[in-house]
Amino acid sequence: MPPSLRPENSENRSRFGEIAVELELLTPVQLQSALDAQATQRSAGQAVQRVGEILLAAHVLEHRAIQKILLEQQRRRHAAPAGSRSSARNVGPYEIIEVLGTGGMGSVFKAREKASGCLVALKVLSSRLASDPEFVTRFQREVKAAGSLQHPNIVHAFDSGEDAGQPYMAMDYVDGQSLGKLLRDEIRLPERRCLEIALDVARALDHAHGCGIVHRDVKPDNVLLDAGGLARLTDFGLAKLLREDLQLTQSGIALGTPHYISPEQVAANRYVDHRADQYSLGAMMYHMLTGQVPFDGPTNNEIMLCHLEDTLRDPRDIHPGISERLVRIVFKLMAKKSAERYDSTAQLIEDLQSVLDSKEPLYATKTSVGQPARGKSQKQGCLLIVVVAFCMAWILIA
Repeated sequence: MPPSLRPENSENRSRFGEIAVELELLTPVQLQSALDAQATQRSAGQAVQRVGEILLAAHVLEHRAIQKILLEQQRRRHAAPAGSRSSARNVGPYEIIEVLGTGGMGSVFKAREKASGCLVALKVLSSRLASDPEFVTRFQREVKAAGSLQHPNIVHAFDSGEDAGQPYMAMDYVDGQSLGKLLRDEIRLPERRCLEIALDVARALDHAHGCGIVHRDVKPDNVLLDAGGLARLTDFGLAKLLREDLQLTQSGIALGTPHYISPEQVAANRYVDHRADQYSLGAMMYHMLTGQVPFDGPTNNEIMLCHLEDTLRDPRDIHPGISERLVRIVFKLMAKKSAERYDSTAQLIEDLQSVLDSKEPLYATKTSVGQPARGKSQKQGCLLIVVVAFCMAWILIA
């Protein structure tokens, strides 16, 4: 390991990335890619590399840039009094305490409202994207969507504004962790816990759908678990107001996260309704139950193509102990055709509650369960058998 990377430990790893972005040595997207790589290594049971090591190996950062970041890290550590944060700054009426996460759209901070002293989660659009009309529009959509929804299972946004040209949004601060982090730590969850989380998210979606809002990016990292275990849906950055224009989906670009995206989003259909969220919730449940995403591949395009074309593998092939009742719900949620999913998310809530109560689901019938998927190697093997059989027949005939 290069000596310059050693000071970066688990405690300051996120600070390393934050400082790199602040110094404009790294974009938020590049940082998120490195964090995703860490998550993949952790899920695969591999040794988790430091963020700096991943970026160095990918030729995103050079040794000189890493050294610059580490020196700035050290400077801030010595400059800040013990127990305080470094590099204090204000955004509007809020005082930044620490960074909670960094993504493609910007950063989310733990902050304090100066007037009341209340803790908030403050989402700030990155300065790089603040001049891009499309991303500003998307951020404004999130503000509008999250601000209009008040439900125990949804992170509520209650304030927004602009500071030095950067839009921001203040939301409820959830003292806990994301479902994504929980899965990275524990790999898979017990069936009952999976049902409880899925039920919370389904209730959040049912409320949003009732208000004419489709989330379009349901995934583990967008589900926060508070100290009491309650799941709360957040990040409506791709949310679609059904009564508004279809400008963002008319672009022909698939909007969503590859491992959880619905087939209709992959196809960039002009009309995407509540059933797209059902599919993504089904993919998330599959991940919780098995410790594996439903479809995977070397590139995002290949993963998304699997959602369109590949047969879903039965979760019981991975973990036989999963109940058949719950498998039926997952298969119904992840039906390729949206018409074969639940007519409403309220029906899904009924089925989830039934299984939680050890009863038969009403809407997910036994015909909902598909056949185990064949992987690429199996498909190629079948093709090889067909070719060999054809050649042998030709030889016998000749």
